[in-house]
Amino acid sequence: MNEQRRAEQRVRRLVEAARRIADPGDALGREARRVLPAATGLSAEGVELALGRSLETEPSDAEIEALLASVPAAPRAHVLLSANVFVAAHRAVALALAASSTVEVRPSRREPSMVRLLARGAPDLFRVVEELEPAPGDHFWAYGSDETMTAIGRSLPHGVCFHAHGGGIGAVALDLRATSDERVAELAAAVADDVVLFDQRGCLSPRVVVVVGSEAVTRGFAAALAAALAALSVRVPRGLLGRAEAADAVRYRDAIRFAAELLAAGPGWVGVDVHAGPVVVAPVGRHVHVMRAEDASVALSPLRRAMAALAIDGDPDWARVIRQEFAGARISPPGRMQRPPFDGAVDRRTPAVIT
Repeated sequence: MNEQRRAEQRVRRLVEAARRIADPGDALGREARRVLPAATGLSAEGVELALGRSLETEPSDAEIEALLASVPAAPRAHVLLSANVFVAAHRAVALALAASSTVEVRPSRREPSMVRLLARGAPDLFRVVEELEPAPGDHFWAYGSDETMTAIGRSLPHGVCFHAHGGGIGAVALDLRATSDERVAELAAAVADDVVLFDQRGCLSPRVVVVVGSEAVTRGFAAALAAALAALSVRVPRGLLGRAEAADAVRYRDAIRFAAELLAAGPGWVGVDVHAGPVVVAPVGRHVHVMRAEDASVALSPLRRAMAALAIDGDPDWARVIRQEFAGARISPPGRMQRPPFDGAVDRRTPAVIT
């Protein structure tokens, strides 16, 4: 059996473990639902939604083939996980397993549960460790803030291949110039679905929506989004916010209330700027900034380096230009931002480097 086939088998074993975790009737699935709300800060309903919508349990053969092709072979692979999006552990470990048969993973100290559940579902496939000790020639995947990535890059031994995935944000670009009220409501519901998952933490979560259209249609979309978020909060309550997150939300609310328009959206807020002002990134916690713009590319350009994901809907020629302008981001339709294909790293902005 060649190494490519062995790598595929390793990834498929991990997917099977994820499938067990997603299954509420499996022992691992029952334990996941018991421990993950406290570990993640999400509500029980938020955990259930994430397991059903965003955990990659049925990747296609083409997706697995693409994932395998996205990483080079390595003698050993190391993974340092973040706590922001608990299901991200699955893809992160899959990438490492695609590269090597020897994989060590250090979970986030704030959320170690998901990767430990995966390890129990696929015994001896990889090791969960307290410390990572990469050697020259090894590959090292890390997920976290930009500051953490900089510190890790400086600390790694010479000759390690470093796959750094720092902080990022999601955005939405909508061309609503010739859109019916019914379609506006559909798009608002789709964006709300993307916002609610993981309480908007992680680089795939939309925090800015740029609308190309009139002031009236921009306000109409914002009102529909606020209503959709409020309705979803009844079915999927928001989890706990950290102290810093809550403070950021208060600052955003007060600033937008003074400078633009503000709509209540369940536990969060929708800011509305119909005067084509500068782009504002709403904080996490189910808050969204909706802004009108004459040119979506220009409006979003200050976020180019930070943008990991972009949802687009509108005239095909218009959408093609936006896709080309932000080719470094994951592109999807609204409602699919938190469910990208299982075809490699979610964040494609930063290439691997040799330290």
